[in-house]
Amino acid sequence: MSLEFDLTLARREFDLHLSGEFGKGITGIFGPSGSGKTSFFNLLAGIEKPESGFIRLNDRVLADVGRKVSVPIHKRRVGYVFQDRLLFPHLTVRDNLLFGIPYTAKTGLSFDEIVDFLDLKPLLKSKPARISGGEQQRVAIGRALLCTPDLLLLDEPFNAIDYSLRSSILATIRELGEKTDIPVLVISHDREDLVTLSDRLYRLSGRGLNGCRKFNLQNAVKIG
Repeated sequence: MSLEFDLTLARREFDLHLSGEFGKGITGIFGPSGSGKTSFFNLLAGIEKPESGFIRLNDRVLADVGRKVSVPIHKRRVGYVFQDRLLFPHLTVRDNLLFGIPYTAKTGLSFDEIVDFLDLKPLLKSKPARISGGEQQRVAIGRALLCTPDLLLLDEPFNAIDYSLRSSILATIRELGEKTDIPVLVISHDREDLVTLSDRLYRLSGRGLNGCRKFNLQNAVKIG
């Protein structure tokens, strides 16, 4: 499993140019606020469109501006866990988990396997308001995995999580990277958590360019 990209996205505040190639395992990404970390994830997921460049995931081209290729979001097979988790408040945990399944091929980990792996069985009949932030995070990760992704994006998975719960979320994501054969990309402001978690660690860093800020993905630390 591999992700390859070379992308440019113009913003009023800065020009974002990103290029790289990631394999399976966990890749951590950090950088200052406003550096384009979430925009990078949105480009990979198809929420935002690049001005130029391409995205290739395994043997599939997800986007290629020059060839006018842009695979729709629901066909990209990209699992995306947003900062605020975005669970449906009116649905039970079970129904939240099952939400994405009709839109994807039923391969990979089964519902029961994911429920067991994330220890969600006691929560299946509960609604999001009745469970903790850490439990909601596990539900969001489980829903993303049930979409049978070829790539998993976790945007600030420790955001709004009580410090006492962080170790369990870290352990879950670490085990996820070992259990699956897909690239897992994690954004966090907490560099210490990323160092603990990641196989590879990158930063978005800026320099002046024609009156704008230009951020490039640069290797900061390689672990292992």
